[in-house]
Amino acid sequence: MRNRSVNFKARLIHIMRHVITDFQIPDPEKPIPESERRLGPSGELKDFNPSPLDSAQIIGRKVDEICTYVGTYGMGGPGFFGLRLGAEWLVISVWGAAEWMTIVGRNVQDTFYDDYGREPPLMTDTCDELSPLIVGQEITAISVEKQSFVMEFANETKLQITESSDNRPLLQGTKEPRKFADDDDLRKAVFLSPTIELWVD
Repeated sequence: MRNRSVNFKARLIHIMRHVITDFQIPDPEKPIPESERRLGPSGELKDFNPSPLDSAQIIGRKVDEICTYVGTYGMGGPGFFGLRLGAEWLVISVWGAAEWMTIVGRNVQDTFYDDYGREPPLMTDTCDELSPLIVGQEITAISVEKQSFVMEFANETKLQITESSDNRPLLQGTKEPRKFADDDDLRKAVFLSPTIELWVD
């Protein structure tokens, strides 16, 4: 098992790159007793190298659940976005993914919206306006490009990450817009996973 100590330099690299593509997941055949886990994984970790998404894998499937805190590094998490489709999760492995996403013209999440007088996002600590829009809905189309993403549902709602950063929440530290690095590629960051317990370095 890899050393799970928090590496500050690695955290900075992840934040700069935004798109994360290296994962491990617990081996269900090698569980770790709860009394021994502490902040560790639920099973011995094994490498997870998801294949790029084929749209045929998800078209026609219904969304059962939303999760905006997919992924972990033990002391916290990268905040990937996930949609549960039966026994699998459709994951968008962008750091703080929900703050990059819009639906019906509104940000999915925007932690500091009140500080800047912005419109409230669809999901806050006290409100969830996103689930009624897409939970129970059938996925009818998906398009994933290098730095943009659109998913359409049976009710004609569109969940998307646009290539332009104009309407994304600013990064609180730098006050700069969220922008993809040149080597960030969403085509490597949208995939099916058997679990939301995705471990990152």
